[in-house]
Amino acid sequence: MKTKVLFMGAGAIGRGYLPWTLDEARHEFIFIDSNPAIVQRMRDVGSYSTYRVKDDTYEHKRVQVKAAYTPAEFRLAEHQDAVACFFSVGPRNVEKVAPLLAGAAFPLILCENEPETVTWAKRILGHDRIYFAVPDVITSNTAPAHLLAEDPLAITTENGVQFIEQGPFDLHGEMTLLPREELLRHQWTPKLYLHNTPHCITAYLGALMGCTYVHEAMAHPKAAQLVEGAMNEMLQALKLLWDIPHDFLDWYAQKELSRFRCQLLFDPVARVAREPLRKLELHGRLIGAAQMCLTLGVLPQNLLKGIVGALLFEDVHDPDHHIRMMHEAMATSDFNRYVLGLRPGEPLDLMLREHMTAITAELRSLPRRTA
Repeated sequence: MKTKVLFMGAGAIGRGYLPWTLDEARHEFIFIDSNPAIVQRMRDVGSYSTYRVKDDTYEHKRVQVKAAYTPAEFRLAEHQDAVACFFSVGPRNVEKVAPLLAGAAFPLILCENEPETVTWAKRILGHDRIYFAVPDVITSNTAPAHLLAEDPLAITTENGVQFIEQGPFDLHGEMTLLPREELLRHQWTPKLYLHNTPHCITAYLGALMGCTYVHEAMAHPKAAQLVEGAMNEMLQALKLLWDIPHDFLDWYAQKELSRFRCQLLFDPVARVAREPLRKLELHGRLIGAAQMCLTLGVLPQNLLKGIVGALLFEDVHDPDHHIRMMHEAMATSDFNRYVLGLRPGEPLDLMLREHMTAITAELRSLPRRTA
């Protein structure tokens, strides 16, 4: 008899990647998502397609959907026999969604790109059966047109690796369980600075050039040069700071650059660039990365351009679309202090004040993509 696995969030990770890591012969899948159109399509059809990039081609999986709910429809009492629930709703939404699992008897696994979400969820739910996960993968939230024509829920993903904090899991599939310290040090740290940092910089450059997908941005030599420069700055810093084998870091960096160039993933710029204020948090992938470099004597010239790229990001559908208006309405010194949280006169504050105008002009001059 199959056991239930719940997916809180039926987007890129929840719908596209995680089903590849679990044994469908042992588990049945139940999805909870805030998009009623996705939920209704899952109910109507009972399955959908996910495509995994492997050896420069697609592998196809038809995922069977046991049930699908919106958050308002979901009733935990009907699913206490589940063996786990994977969260992939975005860090900002964890505190809002976690109460739906109040009283859950099964473990929760957070694929949220932010270890602190585990602390938040534990505080809200009052128990410790909550674990951090690091999906080492790029997963789009869409697919190329010819696949979408066959299935509107089609999605494309890499052939990644799923790392999960050790816990009492009754899961079957392809995943690696690690002690929390090892997970954070050897998987999360490289992913944060060698994947998340240059990945979002690629997206911000792509947005300025009018690109739809990340691989289109990497096709522009100037943009690729800036991304590779940011990657090299991160490599220098990590080699100085962390006791992680240098050959592993070099391999990881080259792997990431190849991922960004992959023309089969169709990874949307809007997905990767979303919520720029979150990506500009003081200890995060942009500001935090630049601060780390400065502390270690590495000049973050390209990271600085990534920070400015985030400030220039415009998408009326993004929850942080007001960032450009705030930046233009405030003096740079005030914006740095009150929005970015920088101390007046600290090196990164001074660098942004001095170079903001020149970097903005440079980024605005990037060639627009032509069809």
